[in-house]
Amino acid sequence: MRYRFLLISILYCLFAKAQAPAPAYTLDLDKANAAFAAKKYNTAAGFYKKAFAKIKEEELKQKTLFNIAESYRRSNNYKQAIKWFEETINSKYPDPNILYSYGQLLKNFERYDDAGRQFYDFLFEIPADARGKLAQQSCIEAQTWKANPEKFTIKNIKEINTEFSDYSPFFNNNKLIWSSSRKEAQGNEIFEWTGQKCSDFFEANLVSDAFSKPSNVKGAVNSNFNDGTAWIDSTASTMYFTQCNGIDGKGMNCKIYVSYFLNNSWIAPTLLTFNSDSFSCGHPALSADGKRLFFSSDMPDGYGEKDLYYCFYDEVKNKWGKPVNLGPNVNTNEDDMFPFVDEEGVIYYSSKGNIGMGGLDVFKTQDSSSTFKKAVNIQYPINSGGDDFGINFIPKNKRQADKPIAYISSNREGGLGDDDIYSVTIKPYVFMLKVKTIDRDENQPTSAIVVLNDSMGKNIYSIRSNEKGEFVGELPLNNLLSVFASKEKYFSSTTTAISSKGISKDSTIEITLYLNPIPAPEVDFTLQGIFYDLDKYDLRIGSKKVLDSLSVILKYNPNIVIELASHTDSRAPADYNLELSKKRAQSCVDYLVQKGIAKDRLVPVGYGETKLVNDCTDGVDCSDEEHQQNRRTTIRVLRTDYKLKK
Repeated sequence: MRYRFLLISILYCLFAKAQAPAPAYTLDLDKANAAFAAKKYNTAAGFYKKAFAKIKEEELKQKTLFNIAESYRRSNNYKQAIKWFEETINSKYPDPNILYSYGQLLKNFERYDDAGRQFYDFLFEIPADARGKLAQQSCIEAQTWKANPEKFTIKNIKEINTEFSDYSPFFNNNKLIWSSSRKEAQGNEIFEWTGQKCSDFFEANLVSDAFSKPSNVKGAVNSNFNDGTAWIDSTASTMYFTQCNGIDGKGMNCKIYVSYFLNNSWIAPTLLTFNSDSFSCGHPALSADGKRLFFSSDMPDGYGEKDLYYCFYDEVKNKWGKPVNLGPNVNTNEDDMFPFVDEEGVIYYSSKGNIGMGGLDVFKTQDSSSTFKKAVNIQYPINSGGDDFGINFIPKNKRQADKPIAYISSNREGGLGDDDIYSVTIKPYVFMLKVKTIDRDENQPTSAIVVLNDSMGKNIYSIRSNEKGEFVGELPLNNLLSVFASKEKYFSSTTTAISSKGISKDSTIEITLYLNPIPAPEVDFTLQGIFYDLDKYDLRIGSKKVLDSLSVILKYNPNIVIELASHTDSRAPADYNLELSKKRAQSCVDYLVQKGIAKDRLVPVGYGETKLVNDCTDGVDCSDEEHQQNRRTTIRVLRTDYKLKK
């Protein structure tokens, strides 16, 4: 009897245990796992968060935290993802792979030092994982690229962007076509991967420097589900594009279609033959001759998640041929997507698997005898810490000066919402002028006016250097320039010629400009090198060169009036010497007037032998060298307030 009672008790306990209610979080967790498996990441994040609030077991809480963070990361909601990753790491989540994922998120926000530390810790835990070393190198390269940016200006096109995803622009015939999940997209379905509406094609016309109000593209290329990433021919009559989720929205894959523009509308699209229900194809881009189609796909036997492929058009069979993988120089073990081919055959695409700045970076490659060259990152600022993708270059023969050369989509920091459309404009190289103004007598810096003129004498700027005599300014490109310094009570500096033609990189030219103080009226100084033949007052060629230099000084100092005096030695009668000296002084004045100096700025004076500089007076025996010291031409500044008469 006792054993029978014991058996009944055991069976009752087992039955009671079997009938115990499931934990409160079970249903939400099951829904979350199912959504995650179906790539409905935004939906999965919501269910994981509901379950997390009810979970008590520490290990399961950590796992759910990670799933929330990972769901947001996969839905490209990086702001939410980084918040939940930080919480997961603080919970001491045991899997070291989280350090790698968290580091990649930090890169998305360009926090490269912080990211590098995460990758260092990741390699400490898993030293054999090659991803860690590649990620560390990416952080180093990204900071170098930011410090030495390529010559592009990236501008958000605010008039067409929204808080939702706007991506994959294509510019053709002054019209921009792109994909957007904005509220105006047709259909009411929410794409559970992102939590936004399914995307449609929109368009806007470029009028002057601004785009018109966006509108839905007309015709049958927009469906109730995801339509995106178009390529359009030069006549705007053929469109290849991607459609995902099928006509009924139940499909898991993406496929490439072609549509034609007839009667002001895009007609019902046709599916390309190489598509399959077992893998995805998308992001079509044709070569300039229209004979080769590039696209991305996760078809079997690739190198990673999604690879780039191409196929040739078979004119005999009137269809596209068998897809060919672009190979390991292009494709990686991650996503390689969004190809674009320019008129020279350069292939631009976005990848997560190479050294890059953050998420998707734009790379370029080119076919070389059926072997594609090693992909090259096109660096900052086209690339950023965010996802940079869907770049579209305008053909070179259709570009306009100072206008965009390309358009790109990116979810970089500073945008209006999710993915935004940006323009890419070539930024001119910068040629900087760095000047130091010096008082020559004191050999000390002095503040002065730095004057920059072009080759026609037109003033570009006149700016005062600081109290340290320093000035830094930008020079206009493709010009012949001249620079000098001026200051009150100083002679202007000599003029330095500068050429800013043919600049192929950012450059700085450094020059020092010396200024001489203008002597007081009682001080004169000798012009070295003005000589005359014996008993002549005609100017020698060498003397003219000296006066040429003086004319330059006078031109750059238009406010001064000078006395130009001639002196003789004592070896002729005093009256004769006086008259000769006057004629010699006048010859100097006449020459300067011919050089464009106003006559009333020049006062000729002949002093004869009245101002000897040594003791070689009449009757004193002196050498020729000593007599030569007295045969001189001197200058004295009389006034510094001259104004040209009108």
